[in-house]
Amino acid sequence: MASKPKKKAVPVTIGGVLIVVVLLVIRALGGPDLLSSPSTTSEQATSQRAVRVDPPAPSAVHEAPARDSAPVAQAEADDGPWPEPVAADHSEDEIRRLIDNQISGEMVELSAVVVKVLPDDDEGDRHQRFLLKLNSGGTILVAHNLDLAPRVPVHEGDTPTIFGQYEYNDRGGVLHWTHHAPRNNRQGGWIELDGKRYE
Repeated sequence: MASKPKKKAVPVTIGGVLIVVVLLVIRALGGPDLLSSPSTTSEQATSQRAVRVDPPAPSAVHEAPARDSAPVAQAEADDGPWPEPVAADHSEDEIRRLIDNQISGEMVELSAVVVKVLPDDDEGDRHQRFLLKLNSGGTILVAHNLDLAPRVPVHEGDTPTIFGQYEYNDRGGVLHWTHHAPRNNRQGGWIELDGKRYE
């Protein structure tokens, strides 16, 4: 009786699969690439680590910069490839264009009156919420991330200036990303009220 040759099976362990998954997740979240060859010099590794900056504590309240300078001057000083903020006197027109064309994802600057302060949204990242009234009609929700920036002491009737990312919805839209960029990988936003900038 001839015996059949045994097939060699590659043992797949849960631990091995788990290690690969963890390495891929670390890489996807911006961590070091632990799967590539170790030919990276220590200088390259140091420069890669230097780009990652720990986010500042959410107590980033600063004196607001003087409003004399035009947004163009601010954009020229910035080395980022980001669009310049919309000038405050044209901000309503820009918001109206985004609403009318159902456009999302653009960074805009807006000064408007707070008509309602809403309860915080505590699901997931905590957000301070309030509604701004547009002169052209309608409202926009501001969702300010309290895990990344300090609370703004805003009340109904206040007129904050907000620089953030606009997202369209059928109720007028949302301004979010009103805080610093925690990984310095994009342009941050802010809210100014009574001469103080909250970012």
